Amino acid sequence: MTVTHKKDMGLGVAAIAFGAWMFAEAMQLKSGPDFWPKVVAAGIILLGALIFVMGLMGLRKAPAAKGPAKEKAKPQYIHVAAVMVVLVAYYFAFQTIGYTIPTFLMIGATAYILGYRNWKVLLPTSLLTSIALYLVFTKLFGIRFPGAFF
Repeated sequence: MTVTHKKDMGLGVAAIAFGAWMFAEAMQLKSGPDFWPKVVAAGIILLGALIFVMGLMGLRKAPAAKGPAKEKAKPQYIHVAAVMVVLVAYYFAFQTIGYTIPTFLMIGATAYILGYRNWKVLLPTSLLTSIALYLVFTKLFGIRFPGAFF
């Protein structure tokens, strides 16, 4: 049994359990505000089941380990720390500046930290994603954001 597939299966089970807990908590809300938490919980359960099944399928396809094991890639803790710093800065910028500019910067900075360097794609994608998310949440879901420019 390979470790990666075991981890995938464990993650799938954990996601299913978390989604079930979240769905149970959403059931205690009044009718109306309970809709989106239930949708998100159902999505988490569905994705957890998918991750579990994919791990199980990978486990069945994985050949038995023979010979020396491949060296694992070292985790990039500096990238994780940098993304966390960006998210904390985003939180405070969101509170003071508004939605649009901090979201644009957060998406761009996160993509850059994670290794994407094509600026011709990165900048328009960050801008369009920021504006699209703003429009979806304000127009479709009726959520008001503090925002510069909108």
